[in-house]
Amino acid sequence: MARKKVAIEYIASDPTRKATARKRDMGIKKKAGELSVLCGVDTCYIMYREGGASPPEVYPSVPEAMRVIDRFRSMPELDQCKKKMDGEDYVRERIAKIQEQLRRAQRDNRQLETTLLLHDTLVGRRQGLAGVAIEQLVSLGWMAESYVKKVSDCIAYRNMQQQQHAGVQAEPPHYGATVADMEAPPHQQL
Repeated sequence: MARKKVAIEYIASDPTRKATARKRDMGIKKKAGELSVLCGVDTCYIMYREGGASPPEVYPSVPEAMRVIDRFRSMPELDQCKKKMDGEDYVRERIAKIQEQLRRAQRDNRQLETTLLLHDTLVGRRQGLAGVAIEQLVSLGWMAESYVKKVSDCIAYRNMQQQQHAGVQAEPPHYGATVADMEAPPHQQL
């Protein structure tokens, strides 16, 4: 039977709260043990019960937990905090990653729009370029120049091959990037 989603909020009922703490305590101990075995790291877990009357739950044992804590405390403060992350740091990191993904998606979209505009213009779906933004016109010009360069290189290479068959040796020209490898012109990149 599938579990229902549990709302993460304080449990008002004492028996339910204690049962949940006991079950979650066992689960966390299991995860700490698995993490230790799978990754070869030292783990410890200390949980103080509600009210503080009973001794804290310690995993794997009090001496082992003290060893791990002492080892952590003996590290320089810089090493202790090296990978420490609070909620604000986490949100900042996620925002930076999402902004980078957005920049890449915008660049890809601009390139696809320019390719579509060039294609529509070449096949006659557009009567002219009136109403096209200046940025798109610049991109369109850059892309058209890239295609013209590539075609020129192909023609030069073909001519060189014909000359080689006639007995003249020459170096092959450098081919430009393929359409898939092309990026937006430098002024359009963020």
